[in-house]
This record gives sequence, structure tokens and C-alpha cells, in this order.
Amino acid sequence: MSEIIVFGGVNLDQVVYLPRPPKEGETLEGQSVQTFLGGKGANQAVALSRLGASVSFVGNVGKDAFGEELTSALLDEGLDLSMLSSVDEKTGTALINVFENSDNQIIYVPGANKSTNHNQVTSDSLEEAKLVVSQMEVNSEEVEKFFVNSKDKNCLTILNVAPFKMPSKKLLTYTDVLVFNELEFSLFLGLETSKSVDLDSLKEKIKSLDIDDRSSLIVTLGERGLVCYKNNTLNYIEGHSVEAIDTVGSGDCFIGALAFSLLEGKSLKESCEFANKSAAISVTRKGAAASMPTIEEVVNFN
Repeated sequence: MSEIIVFGGVNLDQVVYLPRPPKEGETLEGQSVQTFLGGKGANQAVALSRLGASVSFVGNVGKDAFGEELTSALLDEGLDLSMLSSVDEKTGTALINVFENSDNQIIYVPGANKSTNHNQVTSDSLEEAKLVVSQMEVNSEEVEKFFVNSKDKNCLTILNVAPFKMPSKKLLTYTDVLVFNELEFSLFLGLETSKSVDLDSLKEKIKSLDIDDRSSLIVTLGERGLVCYKNNTLNYIEGHSVEAIDTVGSGDCFIGALAFSLLEGKSLKESCEFANKSAAISVTRKGAAASMPTIEEVVNFN
């Protein structure tokens, strides 16, 4: 059994590296194509495992060659897969374009992830776990039921609202740490998404939310860093200046590192600083799960 349970999606990422986004109707020659282990849940589980946490991953793959490949890759990362199932669906797939400026476009086909069920999580595993993590790649009703069961066992719950689906009031009630990126937070508040939210406006909007004392809110801002809020205290943490080549999976790296640090007993601010360093390392490497750093790399990052 593990101290952390990650409940979520696992995909085969098919990544094309391009100089720029193609225009409508344009055929553009790619520079290379590579396949990686991906999916937000799998990425976050790998991030945790590489940092040294004991992690159980709960999800579904299809009964196909991709499913076998991903299961093998997850085992290689040292994850407990006793709650990973194989179902009669196609394995989840993500089609990803990565451009020379490190920006990306992602099309996600959930496949087997749609069948992931909270009943896959055993009662014994929740008895042992101290912290659980989920995202919105799987059915949000299943995430809600998983969080309800997790809080019954006094687990700390972290919800990454990605890809964006409006979380129910009940799910929010059972969430201890709520994490958005800038776009997702704008969608959550019903704001315009075509331009960045300035920092002062973002701080005002966070403070205006009705967040109870036990809950935390984090909004990541890419290269600008992040804002975290708890107990009426708001902190801004600047991003690190690095040579980014691939930002796919950096948000998942942040979540995994955040969970690891919180499990170690660090404060929210300290944990966000640790996670910020981890994500900065990940964007300097290709791939999602493949880009996750070790604890030594994060500790020695300047």
C-alpha cells in the first residue's frame, strides 16, 4: 500500500515537433514525431515516484498494444498498479503539437479513461493513504465519489481542475487544495479567456472568493509563476528563467511535486516553491512523464 493515491488518466502521447502552428488548410512539415507515456494522472504519479514517494495509480488502459506498452512504462517507474484495470476500450490517446517557442496544442481522446471508477480504489488502500490526487480527465462524478471516500479516511485531497470541467459544489466541498492554471481559473469564474489576467486583478478575484479556512487555492501562471492562497494570506511566487523546449506535462509535474512536499509536512507556500522549481526543470526536457525530475535535481536547482 502507498502513502499517496493518484486517480486519473493515462494516455499514449503522440508528439509532433513543429516550427509553428499550421494555418487553416495548411500542410506543414514536422521536424520529428515521438511517443511518450502521458495522461495527467500518470504524469503526476510518475512525478511523485521520481521524487521518492510511494504511489498507487488508479486508472484504466485498453486491451490493446498501447495499453500493454503504458502498463510496462508505469511499472518501470516503480508505481503500485494493483488498482489499474484493463477494459474493452481503446487506450487513451493524446495528439500533441509542440512548437519551437515551447507552446503546444493538445487533442485528447479519453478512450478507456472514461471507464475509470471510484470502486477501483480499495478500502484498504484508503486506510493506508495520507494524500490523494485527481484531475478531470476521468468522469467528474467518479472523482467526487473518490474524494468523499477519501475524506472519510482523513486523507488530504488535491484537485487539479484540468482539463477544465466545472467542478460540482460537493466536489469543491471535499477538496482541500484546488489547483487551476490561468485559463482554467478564468473559465471557472466565467471571465474572458483571450488575454492574460493581470496580477493585481487576479489577486482581487481570489480574495473575493468564499474559501473556507481549511481550503487552499493555487493558480499557476506559466513563466510568470503562480499565486497561492490560504487562511486569508495570498502569496505570489515568481517563475524561474529557463530555456523551455517542451511545456507538456509541466503542470502535472507541479501537482506531483506539490503533493510530495505537502506530504513531507511543508507549508503551502514552501510546497509551491518546491513545485515551481520542479516544473521549471521539466520544461527543459521533451515529453510529459519523461520530463519529471528526481529529488536530487530539484534540491540542487538554482
